[in-house]
Amino acid sequence: MIPLLAAFFIAVCGTASAAERSTLNVQMDDRVIYCAATLKNSDDIFFHALKDGIPVATVWSVQVDRPREYWLNKSIAGIVVVRRVVPDLLSRSWLLEDQASGISRRVYTVSEVSRFLSNLDHFPVLDRSLLAANTVYLMRASVELHTGDINDAWWNGLMKSPHDTMQQEFSLP
Repeated sequence: MIPLLAAFFIAVCGTASAAERSTLNVQMDDRVIYCAATLKNSDDIFFHALKDGIPVATVWSVQVDRPREYWLNKSIAGIVVVRRVVPDLLSRSWLLEDQASGISRRVYTVSEVSRFLSNLDHFPVLDRSLLAANTVYLMRASVELHTGDINDAWWNGLMKSPHDTMQQEFSLP
């Protein structure tokens, strides 16, 4: 009985702490479904490495599924977004690289670095015409934190450990 209560307590506390760390909102307009995800309380992990001159990257994986009751969920869309920050200790600046678009820019404030690494704001995920009305869909976003260079070895796919995962159900009106 006590191990069961302990497992219940850990599950409830773990869920509450995850809700405090991150948020996910599904936004839509007439044509596109967007993701707005925010990772909270991760700045300490970023800036410890950046102060030492080590590059930091976040790998966002956004997945949209149609939940099914008696079978595996049907995958509708899947996107991976890699955002990397390379510090320049001499100029006290940071190079922000969005590897999905290839766009990079140099910034001089820590708040811009934090916002770049920990936010996907109004990020387009899929075309609204691919979804059926009055059907429930599940958007899931997970984020991995990497310090140093990202190793693309084949075994890293087996040992992924997301820093945080968030999800939200939605449907078209």
